[in-house]
This record gives sequence, structure tokens and C-alpha cells, in this order.
Amino acid sequence: MDPGPQAYGAGKVGGQFNVQNFVRKPHVFVRLLSLLFGLIVYFCASSGSWTTDTKTNEEVCMFKLKSFGCHIGGVVGFTSVIGAAVFVGGEYYFENVPSVKSRKHYVLIDLGFSCLWSFWNFLLFIYLSNSWSDTPDFPDSISTANPTTAIYFALFSIFSWGTSAYFSYQRYQMGVDPAFISSFEADQFGAYDETQNNSTNESPFNKQMSGMSEYQTQAY
Repeated sequence: MDPGPQAYGAGKVGGQFNVQNFVRKPHVFVRLLSLLFGLIVYFCASSGSWTTDTKTNEEVCMFKLKSFGCHIGGVVGFTSVIGAAVFVGGEYYFENVPSVKSRKHYVLIDLGFSCLWSFWNFLLFIYLSNSWSDTPDFPDSISTANPTTAIYFALFSIFSWGTSAYFSYQRYQMGVDPAFISSFEADQFGAYDETQNNSTNESPFNKQMSGMSEYQTQAY
């Protein structure tokens, strides 16, 4: 089926929304994966990677016994969740955006954020894995599943956000089909042309008579 003329990977405004087709879109599916991975990193790092130090009876982060690993994991994971949710919502409204410039701006923001957050997850993975390798062994009674899970899903997030960046770059490369004309922009140009025609077609004699009538009324 021919999708017709498109602008940055989406057709004209007015198509019917289908939930199944929406979720099956590659860029939407990858966004949902990034959201899921971010949730796992957030909960495993910020909540599940703390334990009680037997010597001081204080709660410490299991990553090298320093709190920074748990905090930075929570920040990166939480931001991944928020970013992925925002862009999933943006995908829903993307095809209903009539302005070509607005679509271009959205695609560029999507590309920039996806690249940035793939890089941040890479840094998080490097830091957590190195910190975990330098962490002393814990007793068998303490579970280490949450820290290792946070490390693995930070690695998965690198690829999910990188894939989103790739899809955004593809959209940007597609550009605007010459046959694509936004209905919104067409209406704006049509209204502008009609205003210009009305002002041009008004004769100077009518303007002069209107001015004389106003002058006589004021004089009276």
C-alpha cells in the first residue's frame, strides 16, 4: 500500500489511529524498550543496590561502597524513563503535526537526545561495571542480583537509545517529499493570498470617498 507523500517519515494529517499499528512501529517499539530498561536500571540501582554495613550498621551502596553509583544509576535510569515516555507521546502526535518545520525540529531533538542518552548509558555502564569489579565480596546472605541487573540493563539501554538515534537519522535523511503539502500551511497561504487580493482589489476611489465621508462627519 502506497503511503503517499511524506514529510520526515509521516504522511498527511488526518489518518486514523490504530493502537496495534502504532506499537508495531519500529521506533515506537524501541522507545518502549528504552522505557522498560530505564525502569529496571532506576529501581535496581537507586532502591535495590543498598545494603547494611555489618561494621557500622549504616546503609551503604553496594557499588564500591560509595553512594555515587546508586545515585547516578537512579538519575540516568529515571531520565531514560521520562525521555522515552515523552518521545512515545511525541510519536503519537507526530503524524498530526501539519507543520513541516515542527516535524523537522522534533526529529532533530529526538536525534540529539537519543545520541546523548546512549552516551550517558555507556558512561553509566563503564562506571558501574568498574565499581562492581572493585567492590569486596559480600556474604552469601546478601543478594547481589540488583547491582548486576542494573549493569546489564545499562548495557542494553546503550543499544536501544542508539537504535532510536539511527531511526531518527533515517527520518532526517528522508526529508520532505516534494509532493507533500501540509494542509495547515496551505490554509495559511490561502488565507494570506485572499487578504492580499482583497486589499489590492480595493480601488483608490473608494478609499478617497471613505476618507471624505469621515472628514464630513467630523466637521458636522
